[in-house]
Amino acid sequence: MKKVLLTLCVVFVFVTACNTKKETAISQAKPSVQKVPFSLSIVPETSRGEGFGSSIEMAHDKPREFYVVLTNSSSEPQAVWEHWNSWGYQTVSFELTNVDGKKFHVSRRPGIFTVNFPSTFVISPGEHQVYAIRLDQWWETQPPLPKTDETDITLKAIYEVPPTPEAAQYKVWTGRLESPTYNFKLRQW
Repeated sequence: MKKVLLTLCVVFVFVTACNTKKETAISQAKPSVQKVPFSLSIVPETSRGEGFGSSIEMAHDKPREFYVVLTNSSSEPQAVWEHWNSWGYQTVSFELTNVDGKKFHVSRRPGIFTVNFPSTFVISPGEHQVYAIRLDQWWETQPPLPKTDETDITLKAIYEVPPTPEAAQYKVWTGRLESPTYNFKLRQW
């Protein structure tokens, strides 16, 4: 009887000790946080010294360009999708806020790709990928933006790459990055 009781005690201590170590190891494990290897900024084409800031244009045909600059702030080269293919076509979008505080999502309209394959552009450490943006008929706002000649806005660029099998295969960073918020005058025509 003593032998059975002793055996049960040894098994109990062994099981308890094993579970305690697992819980300790799990509780001490730190979550993996992916460091964003980029910074994002908006550069208007011109700065006219206006009190509210520079201006950007939205027009059906031939608005002025402004630029979104994606900078590799890591110490490793980073691959990004080229903008002409379906993987990179909608990676840049914007959050526009009007003077009433209403937010609008500005993105490229869905496209049809007759020739499409994944291709990347490698950004070296400290270097940039510059996206020339024309808010023309190929862009849309959700909800629809009321048309005005000129209005004060704030604008934030968003760079977002969803995880896909191709992103894993080509070692393209996936995630969401936002620029600081910029003050602009939006001119529509």
